[in-house]
Amino acid sequence: MARHAEYCPIAVGVEVVGDRWTPLVLRELSVGASGFNEIHRGLPRLSRTLLAQRLRTLERRGLVRRAAAVPGRRVRYSLTPAGTALASVVWALGQWAAEWMFADPSDEDCDGLALMWRMHQCAVGSSLPDRRTIVHLVLTGAGAAEGWLDIDERTVTVCREDPGRDVDLTLEAETAHMHRWLVGVASFRELTVDGHVRLHGPARLVRAFPEWFSTTAFAEGLRRGRLRRDQEAVSP
Repeated sequence: MARHAEYCPIAVGVEVVGDRWTPLVLRELSVGASGFNEIHRGLPRLSRTLLAQRLRTLERRGLVRRAAAVPGRRVRYSLTPAGTALASVVWALGQWAAEWMFADPSDEDCDGLALMWRMHQCAVGSSLPDRRTIVHLVLTGAGAAEGWLDIDERTVTVCREDPGRDVDLTLEAETAHMHRWLVGVASFRELTVDGHVRLHGPARLVRAFPEWFSTTAFAEGLRRGRLRRDQEAVSP
C-alpha cells in the first residue's frame, strides 16, 4: 500500500478506495459477480487490463479472495470479510449520493447494454415466471441497444443476439428512462402512464414485469433527498 498522507484511519481508507474503479469492482463482487468476465460486463467502460490490476491489488490488500483455476473451471473471485465490510461502506456512499448528489442521467451516462446486465443483477428470483419467458428489449435514444432476457428456471440470461425462440414480451423505451426506473428515481407506473415505456405482450406478463426486478437499493437515500427538496420548496 502506498504511504498515506497522514496518520489517520480516513487517510488509510482513502488509499484503498480513493480511485474511480475500486469501489465499483467491490460493488460488482457484492451483488454476486465472481468471474472476470462477469465483473467486466458490469463495468464495460473499464479496460480488462485495468480490471486485472485492480483485482490483483484488492487481493494483495486482503479484500478479495482468488480461487485458483482448476481443470474445467475458471478463476473465481469473492470478497473476504474485510472486503464485505468495505462493500457496505461503498453502498452507504451510494445512499449519500442518492440523497445529495443524484440527478437524471445524462446522455453520457446512458448505456443500454450495461442497463440490461444491471437488470439481470436486479432480478428477483422468486418473482420471475416459473416457465421459460423471452423478453425482447428495444432501447432507444442515447445509449440505444437491443437485446433479450432469457428467463428460465427463475434465472435471467442476457443475450445480445436473438436466442431463436418466440418472444413473449417486448419492451420499448428510451435508455435514460429505464435507467431512472431501475435505480429507483421513477416508478414503472409513472413511466408507462407518461408513455415513456411501452410493453407488448399478454396482459399477465405486462402486469407482472415490474415486479420481476428490485429497484429499491437506493430507495432510502432517494426518499430523504425528495423529502428535503420538498421541504426546501415550501420554506419561506
